[in-house]
Amino acid sequence: MSKVLLELKDVTIKFGGVTALNTVNMTINEGEILALIGPNGAGKTTVFNVVTGVYQVTSGQILLDEKPLKGIKRYNITKLGIARTFQNIRLFGDMTALENVITATDVHKKSGLLGGLFGLPRARREESAGREKAMEILEFIGISEYSDRLARNLPYGVQRRLEIARAMGTNPRLIMLDEPAAGFNPAEKVELAKTIRKIRDAGYTVLLIEHDMSLIMGISDRVVVLDFGQKIADAIPSVIQNDPRVIEAYLGVPADAS
Repeated sequence: MSKVLLELKDVTIKFGGVTALNTVNMTINEGEILALIGPNGAGKTTVFNVVTGVYQVTSGQILLDEKPLKGIKRYNITKLGIARTFQNIRLFGDMTALENVITATDVHKKSGLLGGLFGLPRARREESAGREKAMEILEFIGISEYSDRLARNLPYGVQRRLEIARAMGTNPRLIMLDEPAAGFNPAEKVELAKTIRKIRDAGYTVLLIEHDMSLIMGISDRVVVLDFGQKIADAIPSVIQNDPRVIEAYLGVPADAS
């Protein structure tokens, strides 16, 4: 049985009088591709934000390796092995593709700012290792040919893939992808699916928010469904496809309605 990497236990988040997540329980197992789906406003991105420390829970717990993340700063959560992408691309436009990934590798550097400024041996070694690692990641994702191009000049699909590469640069155990196929054509979605499987096969765990159901059903090991901040289903894709509660949540009518 796979080990649980991340667990949400009775997680509730309230903003004033609005309950964004209501007693949500879910687990993510090591080496798994888990899809998180639901209608707009269901609470999917809120899950990402609370896991990465953008929001704090109102009640409940988030556990990484059975250890609570409450009160841990966002950059330290990254150091613990959780990385994410965003719905809206957030690359450094005036940096090259390679430089964007190098910035992510800086998370684990030990030499610090002064070491870099004075060119100390340890800093030089870390800089060289970071550049080498960043290039390896670009090659892994399949965009190394764009390494010296400014991020803002890259094609949209390449920018999306660069976001994933940058997340990998932090050396995460869990990669959280927020609508990575947004704006992709069918051919690009096929390539994205191959990339996500490749990432999982390389030893990473993947949590994925996506609206493209064919993509979700094709690559996910398990699917969790949210509706109005509550979990309504948690099963393998073939079961989710035929779950009346899921059909009702997406269509707004009972599954057997004429």
